[in-house]
Amino acid sequence: MMQARGSALAAFVLVALAFRLAPYCLHLLGVPIDPATTDYPWNFSPVLPLCVFGAACYATRRAAYLAPFAIYAAGDLGIWLLTGRADWAFYDAQPVLYLSVALVVTCGFFLRRRRTWYRIAATGLASAIVFFAVSNFGVWALGDGVRYPHDAAGLVDCYVQAIPFFRNTLVSMALFLPLLFSRVTLHRPHLEPALSR
Repeated sequence: MMQARGSALAAFVLVALAFRLAPYCLHLLGVPIDPATTDYPWNFSPVLPLCVFGAACYATRRAAYLAPFAIYAAGDLGIWLLTGRADWAFYDAQPVLYLSVALVVTCGFFLRRRRTWYRIAATGLASAIVFFAVSNFGVWALGDGVRYPHDAAGLVDCYVQAIPFFRNTLVSMALFLPLLFSRVTLHRPHLEPALSR
């Protein structure tokens, strides 16, 4: 079985954290960034692909869950320290976001025994849909009801407004999953067949 290269994996984790903090660093430089808008490519990040990859490749399931939570927790603290905006770092729907991340990891366990490019793509798509469905339900259900009223129309509007975020998640999966499951990150300690087609 192919194993993750420690150095490549560490680089991906650092890149994921950098992506998480990038818009807030831009904010410090005077670029107007608001997490409630789609002016910035929110959700374009290697974090969710790392969740899928970790579930497939980490030695223990516990590590697969802990790694993305560590990235998110460090990112949340970094956002607060960089901006002084606790409302950007910690918000009402955050527990649902963390639940969504855990569900993405759980989707990745589908790849633990057998990894083909088809299964990787299908798992990436399924996990993106799960993240979109659950996280945006949390935004609607736990929001103040002003932007998205707590009725069917508000729920539909919440999902419609989140489509650009979903698109960015799909692009991230399409870009980062092939990199994570390539020889850049994986190596074979012994001669074994590579990923099948």
